[in-house]
Order: sequence, then structure tokens, then C-alpha cells
Amino acid sequence: MVKGRYDEGPESRRTEPPQVLVVDDEPANVRLVQAYLNAEGFRVLGANSGPEALERVEQGGVDLVLLDIRMPHMDGFEVCRRLRENKAHSRMPVIFLTAEFNDADSELKGLEAGADEYLHKPIQRRALVARVRNLIRLADAERDRRLVAQLAQSEKLAAIGQIAAGVAHEINNPLAFILSNLTSLRNYVDDVKRVISAYREAPARGQALEAQIGFRETLDDIDALINETAEGGQRVRTIVQELKTFSRADENQVLEPVDLADIAASTLLLTERELQSRARVVKDLRPAPIDCAPKGKLHQVVMNLLVNALQALDDRDPRQHEIRVLTGTDGRESILSVSDTGVGIPEEQQSRIFEPFFTTKPVGVGTGIGLSVCVAVVQKLGGRINVQSRVGQGTTFEVRVPTRVLASA
Repeated sequence: MVKGRYDEGPESRRTEPPQVLVVDDEPANVRLVQAYLNAEGFRVLGANSGPEALERVEQGGVDLVLLDIRMPHMDGFEVCRRLRENKAHSRMPVIFLTAEFNDADSELKGLEAGADEYLHKPIQRRALVARVRNLIRLADAERDRRLVAQLAQSEKLAAIGQIAAGVAHEINNPLAFILSNLTSLRNYVDDVKRVISAYREAPARGQALEAQIGFRETLDDIDALINETAEGGQRVRTIVQELKTFSRADENQVLEPVDLADIAASTLLLTERELQSRARVVKDLRPAPIDCAPKGKLHQVVMNLLVNALQALDDRDPRQHEIRVLTGTDGRESILSVSDTGVGIPEEQQSRIFEPFFTTKPVGVGTGIGLSVCVAVVQKLGGRINVQSRVGQGTTFEVRVPTRVLASA
């Protein structure tokens, strides 16, 4: 199957006029609509039957279908249903053309089949062009929204890939002493079994064995090992939970009270080892509450800023670099600040860094979507992001969000 616009991935961007498919078993009607739309700059294809229409759509490149209802062999309702059943074309705008006025049952049937609009014959040119243009504009906006969401998710996964080595180390450390502790506990359990067996034979033998193996110290050590193992397991669980929180898709996230200090701390749990391989990490995480916000999206904001700081560092000795993460409050605003001592951003580019797809990074490093995602999340909470940067000295991003959010995220 040749891919069409509605099954293309994030690389899909419109580079030519929209293309409309006109489906009618009367060739004269097809020619008339083609003339109207061609005059408005649209590209127009024609089809004289339902099967031909489906075949045209499968060939790709169709942005909208104008569909006659009454056609032999396969009517417009069935064509629309088949389009909606195909995931690749389920979002494609469909306008029904009908010669039947005031037929409520027919219109309801068309809407149930998945039609977006109805136009009555004879076709009025202005109404036709307006409906076609509006539906394509809405479809483009929805496609752009999904594109940005897909790229934002890709950016998340790329960030996880960049910090994967540090995360693996953070998990391996507690796992190593958990496994070591379990070996010690197994030996201690064997000692306990020996002591119990000795007491069953004779109390004196039990007491003698206790003294021989230092049984009281063994019991004390067992308690310490169990507590240490539980702490290690909890740390692994926390790291895995933070990875799940960060990596999941952003749709339908719960709005809840959050603290930027907690979010920064949990994000640093995933990133700090990788950051420390390139710079000193300085933290001052004071309470910075927000009464209602999507925790996962704010995780992504912090992660994006930390990864940006990491990518901004040059190849100097890590002891010559610093990444500073601060949180706190200023009046009625909660603040998160991420600073680096990296290459900085030229002044002429600073006004564009929050634009989607704009990036100062080399080709293949990032998508240019990370900062635009950050500013979208923060602005939806009624906040803003400020940037201060000097070439060769570094950059500071400061996030300011009202502690009481009026707009929902």
C-alpha cells in the first residue's frame, strides 16, 4: 500500500496545496466541483464509484473526500464506513453531497457513518470552498498536534537513552548489596537452623553452639541486613517508578498538588550520575509548591532542562564545569532554575530557542522540540520561562509558575 497523508509519521509536513477527492457517479457533477476547487488553488481528483474512491484514497495523498450518497453498487454511507474502519484514514475529513433536502434520517445515517459535514445540491461555490478549507485547516491542526506529541515522546525516550548508563548504575549499586546481603542472610539462616537443632538435642549443646558462633551478634546483624536490603529494594523501586512516570505518554495526566523541589529531586535521581560525569552538580532544593499541575509533564520540563544543560557543556575537565539546580518561592510564584557553564546561546538566537523545531545543537542531537514543550507546559500553568545566556560562559533557564494555578493544564 502506498502511504497517504493520514498514515504518515512525524516526518510528514505539507509542502503542496491540499488535494480533494470528489466522488460522484455523475461525471458532470465531478467536473463542476473540480472547477470550483481548482479555481481556489486546491488539487482535485475525481472518482465515479465507491470502489474507485477507496482505491484512490489507498494510493495516498488525499486530504479530504467529497462524497455523493446515492451511487450504484456501493453508496456513500458504505464508502465512509470503510474509510473510518481503516486506521490510516479514520481521521480524514469527509463531506457528504446530497440532493435530498430536509431528510433528517439520511443526515443522521451519514453522521453515524462518520461524515463531518453535509452539503446539498446544487452546490453553492462559496459554501463548498469554506467548508473544505475549514475542515482541512482543522485536520492540519490536529495532525500538527499529534506530530508535536509524537516528537515530545521521542524526545523523552532520547533523554532516557542519554541517561541510561547512569540509571543502570543507580540500579546496579543497590542490587549488588541486596544480592550480597541475601548471601549473608542465607548463611545466618543456616546458623539459626544449627542452633535450633542443637537445642532440640540438649539445651547445653544449644548454649555452647550459641557461644561458639557468636549467635547474639548474628541476630543483631540479621536485623541490620534486612533493613539495608529493604532500603536498597525501595531505592530500585523508586528509580523504576520515576522512569515509568517520566516515559509514559502525556495524554490524560492527573492534575494534583506538586512541589518543584520534589520533581527536581526525583528527576535528578535518574540524571545525577550522568551529569556528574561532566560537571559538578550543585543543588539547593527548597519547597516550591504548585496547587494543581500534571506531575509527569513537569518531570519532562525538568528533564529537558537538565539534558539541555548537559549537552551545552564543552569537552573541558568536568571539574571546570558546574550544573546548578535551584528551587524555591518568590512571592506567589514557585521557581525552578537550571544553570550550566556551557557554551552559551548567541544573543541573536535567544528569541527563537522556544520555537518548535529550532535548535542550536548539531544535526542528530535533539529534535528542536524540547524547549517548545517546556514553554507550552509552563504557559498552560500561567507561568513563564526566562533565559539568560552569554556565549562561552553558560546559560540559566528560570521557570516561574504561580503557586495557585488558575488555568487547568
